[in-house]
Amino acid sequence: MKKIKFLFIAAVVATFFSCGGGTSETADDTVKDTTANETESPVKDDGKIDPFKDFPDVGISAKAGDYILTPSLTWQQDATTDGPESTTFIFYSAKMSEPGDDYSVVDFTFDDDTEIPNYMIIPIKSGQTASVGDIVLTWWQSGSGMQRAIVTDASDPLSPEVNYIDISWTNPAKNSDGVPIGQQTEKIKANSFHILKNKWEPGTSVAVKKDLDYYVATLVCVSGDKVLTIGWAGAMKVYDKEDCFAIEIKPNLKVGDQVQAPWVGKFVNTEVVKVDTKLGRVWCDDPYSDDPMVVPFGDVTTGLDIK
Repeated sequence: MKKIKFLFIAAVVATFFSCGGGTSETADDTVKDTTANETESPVKDDGKIDPFKDFPDVGISAKAGDYILTPSLTWQQDATTDGPESTTFIFYSAKMSEPGDDYSVVDFTFDDDTEIPNYMIIPIKSGQTASVGDIVLTWWQSGSGMQRAIVTDASDPLSPEVNYIDISWTNPAKNSDGVPIGQQTEKIKANSFHILKNKWEPGTSVAVKKDLDYYVATLVCVSGDKVLTIGWAGAMKVYDKEDCFAIEIKPNLKVGDQVQAPWVGKFVNTEVVKVDTKLGRVWCDDPYSDDPMVVPFGDVTTGLDIK
């Protein structure tokens, strides 16, 4: 019998996922990032919201009226004042009001229209039409928080039915019909999603390297050689792009394949025991339990050199 005490830890992590927290990253704060560099010359405070003052400016593809994903205004203000390392972030839906070159005015759901840096905005492309099996970026529309989802029914391609793959498959919470929330399907609104097609897109996963280990994080923005991510417990960090490994959105796997998948945020070597292409999950051997761990598409890879 494998060590049962680790099951409690896994249950805690699953609960975090159900709140729309995104993918998991280790709580080990020794992972190399560039947010902790406080020895450089101070950046002039111009009064603007700017949680990551050293992150390079970027443009924006979102148009006025488009849905976007961004953290609450309060959290962005707190992070600008107190530093992002002391702030927990969740990306919620909002709407683009006035796109700009480096900053854009956002129509927040619960706050006034406010100008924020483009790097804190994940665009949702309008007018997308879905097919069964597509992985889309959206938010949990009967809950909250940014989510990847797999299309299970595209009879209405503008408003498809999806399963949210970033909600843990084994989450014990159930919807009003008694279906576990990680296994439910839900019809989402038109213009509220876009199809993820390429690695390095916002909303996809990267493996962040630290020494001989890798940790999973969700990509928010890439600018030059810097990558802004959100990971464990809603922590946002900036990494060097060369320390990040982009993961395929839809893996081509079969039972018995040797892969790497995150266990409590840290990638481990494991073996595939089941693949469900309809619901976008891979069942892998759990190194600390007799029960397999269920990992979403986009978080499983074969490209990491883990000893």
